[in-house]
Amino acid sequence: MPLSRVAEWYVLADLQALCKESDLTYAQIGVALGVSARTVQNYVSGETRPKAGMAAQFAEICGASKKRIDFLIHVISQLDSGMIVSDLSKRNILIVEHAEAASGEIWKWENVYIPGPFQIERYHMELLPEPSKNPVRNWNRKHRRFMTISRRDPAPVMNILMNANVLRQIRDWDGAEDQFNHLLEVDQWPNCEIRLLDGLHYGAEHEFTVYLPGGNPKAPPPFVYVESIDQSRHIEDAGKFGLYHGLVKRMWSSGQRIGGRLDDWIR
Repeated sequence: MPLSRVAEWYVLADLQALCKESDLTYAQIGVALGVSARTVQNYVSGETRPKAGMAAQFAEICGASKKRIDFLIHVISQLDSGMIVSDLSKRNILIVEHAEAASGEIWKWENVYIPGPFQIERYHMELLPEPSKNPVRNWNRKHRRFMTISRRDPAPVMNILMNANVLRQIRDWDGAEDQFNHLLEVDQWPNCEIRLLDGLHYGAEHEFTVYLPGGNPKAPPPFVYVESIDQSRHIEDAGKFGLYHGLVKRMWSSGQRIGGRLDDWIR
């Protein structure tokens, strides 16, 4: 199987982020690891890649949570698989967060819900069938993702496509106007557009997101993130990537840009 370029990118991006978040010097991390500062620099620059055990120690020294460390090891274990597959016990959202912070072009299709980073707090807390025992923690994570995307400079190209039924489902909720107005504000961001699409579309039963570098040298290679009830996949194969990218672009051409009043969309 070919090397998973997304896995390789994620390992490097997470080591760099951990180092930055910790405020530790290469020398300090090296002393704790029992290696030289130059070795740590090589890990962070991508010149060499630490083995799983060393990467876990690196992350722990930098203050990473156990779940974050476990996911880093999970990704390293799939480097040679050609595709990252994660079940529900893994924190696959970590790759999504890094991709949202670095990809230059993002195409998002949502069939059922308002996209996570663009939900308002009441939508998350009151409407979602939240399986987690800690919905506040999950909301805080969504808000951090929103802030990361909104502060990017230059702004990425973001094409957000939603099934129009996503809005119709909230027509009787007293927070619907606030959520709709929030989407209108996001639609006015630089390089961002939200469209709504009616009808049934083959292959669009599950939400998915397409990430492309868009000229950003720190971005991940092109990949598609697909999530179903039992697992998530990060698809890199050029043929499969093309299927998803082509599908979302075809649907996009039939969508209508969000605007006006909520009543215009939920009749």
